[in-house]
Amino acid sequence: MDVMDRIQEAHAALAAARVGEAERITEAVATHHVVGVLGEAEVGKTRTIGQALRLPNDSPAMIYLDLDGAASDEHVGFLLAKQIARTVLGGTDFSLLSGGVLLPGRVQRGRLQVAELLGVEGLEEALREWPSGRYPSAKALGALQTLAERRDLILWIDHIEASRLTPRHPLKVDRLLWGVRELSQRESRLRIVISGRDALRDEILGTSAAFHQQGQWLSLHAPAAGTWREVAGHLDISAGVANELANLTGGHPTTMLLALLHLIDADGQRPPRAEDILRELAVRDDGLAARAVQHARSLHRLGGQVLAQIALGQRPYAATQRGSATSQEISKVLNRLRLAGLLRHSDGWEIVNPLLAIRLRGTVHEPLNIDDWEDIDP
Repeated sequence: MDVMDRIQEAHAALAAARVGEAERITEAVATHHVVGVLGEAEVGKTRTIGQALRLPNDSPAMIYLDLDGAASDEHVGFLLAKQIARTVLGGTDFSLLSGGVLLPGRVQRGRLQVAELLGVEGLEEALREWPSGRYPSAKALGALQTLAERRDLILWIDHIEASRLTPRHPLKVDRLLWGVRELSQRESRLRIVISGRDALRDEILGTSAAFHQQGQWLSLHAPAAGTWREVAGHLDISAGVANELANLTGGHPTTMLLALLHLIDADGQRPPRAEDILRELAVRDDGLAARAVQHARSLHRLGGQVLAQIALGQRPYAATQRGSATSQEISKVLNRLRLAGLLRHSDGWEIVNPLLAIRLRGTVHEPLNIDDWEDIDP
């Protein structure tokens, strides 16, 4: 079995172990017009929701809007136009239309339907490789409303936090969300799914936010040790070592899958210790820590310092750690690192990627969570 086959097998085993979480999302979408799934970075939100929304052919069509990389409001219009055209035509016919070859009659008829929905400029936008910057999201949402009058639809907006990662980003997500909420209230055949990082919960669900007291909102966490034991069972590898790995990594999906693939490669030999596996994986990427620290410093002048403190088990709010910085400034640093996916906060602060934490502190055995709320100035 080659590497790609082993990776696919590991992902399939994790999907089987998370089927209960996927079913919970499926049930929520079936009973609520608005469903949100929020969680910390890298817990597997997109994969699990995708698993939940793999619907039969007679189910609502899905429009997938991924904001990761959307550079402007017009870029969102471009992405929506493509998705609407693909939904109307189907994947194969959309590819034929995009290729500009001699078209069968059914594709020509579908082309007219798309032009009716999006307008001629919207059809041209949908067929472009890159956005023109001239087709706003409001026009695409208008086309989506018309389509929702004719058929059942699910609009899934993923990576809702993406535009907040760049200062002065031209895409105003709150305005987009208000437009989507208004659309969902007008069209009963349209269901909305929103997913992103928990760091934006207040801005999405707060008292002045678009989805305050709207729909059902679920939380998704990293798979627990029991889930990883189940994955290990699917892969015929040591459940005991998988349990130890989960305890050391906090269940971080990417690291766990890499570690389990390492165990598969053991090929019947005595499995190595969990600590040795993680140490070897951390050593393989020599630039991991340097890139993460550089990213943290680009977010705030104290970002690299705070990231290292969390890895070393030091409390960033403590006076000895923060130096002349105020606790309010440290809060700003922590929130930026969390939004960027470098830190997460559950019972306390911790590094999202356990391999990064190992690289920064030079050892596997350190506390995962740094709970330091008692050190905040009153």
